Amino acid sequence: MTTMQGLIDNDNRNEDGDLRREADRIAQLIDDLGTIAGAPVRQRVEELVRRLIHLYGTGFASLLQILGGDGGLDDATRARLHADPLVSSLLVLHGLHPDPDAAREFDPGPAPPAPAEGLVQIDLARGRGSKRESGSDP
Repeated sequence: MTTMQGLIDNDNRNEDGDLRREADRIAQLIDDLGTIAGAPVRQRVEELVRRLIHLYGTGFASLLQILGGDGGLDDATRARLHADPLVSSLLVLHGLHPDPDAAREFDPGPAPPAPAEGLVQIDLARGRGSKRESGSDP
């Protein structure tokens, strides 16, 4: 028999996979644009992504201020923010998470080996995707 928690856990796993596919697709689109139009276009697209990330981060900061007011966030709100993997990871990405220890949950640990030539590597800390070329550093 399926429990409600089992359904929620399954939905979270599906959502996590969907989000990873979205991140992969974004990196692929950036790479495709660079291949099709060259380095100047790729640089402009990367700047666009950085600016969008900054805009959303500013919006998240305002939202946290609205939610918390002058007294800060209450424990229940902090717990709900922490419990949502997407929201929590976005707050960490923008340096806004109200729980100072939350970043540790998203710390990948030691750097993984360099990706094989032609693979896209996404650097979430910088909000950028990059493709490794022959002879380039990871």
